[in-house]
Amino acid sequence: MNLRFLLLICLLGLGPSNAATDPQAVLKAVVDNQRGGSLRATLTLNITRPERQTQLVLEVASDGNERAITWVKAPPREAGQAFLRVGDNIQLYNPTLKRVLRLPPSGRSDSFLGSDLSYSDLAGRDLEQDFTPRVEAESDTEITLELLPRPQAPTPYGKLVLRASKPGFVPREVLYYDQRGQAVRKITFAQWAQVGGRSFPTQVTVEDLLRPGHRTQMVYSNYRFGVPIPESCFTVRALEAGC
Repeated sequence: MNLRFLLLICLLGLGPSNAATDPQAVLKAVVDNQRGGSLRATLTLNITRPERQTQLVLEVASDGNERAITWVKAPPREAGQAFLRVGDNIQLYNPTLKRVLRLPPSGRSDSFLGSDLSYSDLAGRDLEQDFTPRVEAESDTEITLELLPRPQAPTPYGKLVLRASKPGFVPREVLYYDQRGQAVRKITFAQWAQVGGRSFPTQVTVEDLLRPGHRTQMVYSNYRFGVPIPESCFTVRALEAGC
């Protein structure tokens, strides 16, 4: 484990609750838990709608920072699609057209594969880049942050409320509010894998609070953390050919 990160966790996770807690450092620790370092895994998306259920199986490789690539393996009608993220840039491979398309910034809030996830959710770092956190509540075992959008941040939300457990700032729940202050989306985390001192949630559920019965559950399996990911994985060629 990175020594600086270990010291950060110790300094923030131990000791009595107090107003000196740095909300930006807490937010970083929460996001780092969700990344977990370099990773190869199978990701199953269970998309629930009032009239139907859909399951997609994806393969994911990530360096745990700014780069990740995702291939759709099933069902057959969706297989072959692939997505490459390098920083804020997201590129999509369409196997029907045999073309790579770049996702424009205006498309980052669009639905990912018809699920309740957006492309922004894939980036993760948007929470740190686009929101200013403050400590709303804190106890010996839990902390709640209120996240307000920074000026010019490309987000439709008026605020987020993030709840994490202590020590370690393990993510538990994020509530998304619209500009009128109504809760519109909820993300809950469960089934954590311990990875180098971090707690990576292997089960994530996204609920659309405005549309009852609209829910997406993500389940990680066959996960391997800390594995070397070749540089060739984070190229346009790998979208079609794999790596």
